[in-house]
Amino acid sequence: MSRTTRTLCKTLDQVAANNETAAIAVMRAAEASNDQVLKQQLLNVIHRLNVDATLLQAARQEVASEGLKRA
Repeated sequence: MSRTTRTLCKTLDQVAANNETAAIAVMRAAEASNDQVLKQQLLNVIHRLNVDATLLQAARQEVASEGLKRA
């Protein structure tokens, strides 16, 4: 696996982890909110962060497997 591929995989892993961490922080804020409209908006944000994290992880797997095929 090339250095570029390793760097890209590391970056994708980090961004996915950051999304997951942000989703947890937003979840805590949603739980603390008494405003139902705000709570629903925050839950939508959490969902999008988690979907994006999943997509980033899938892209990382694809990049890694392509990098191994070329090595």
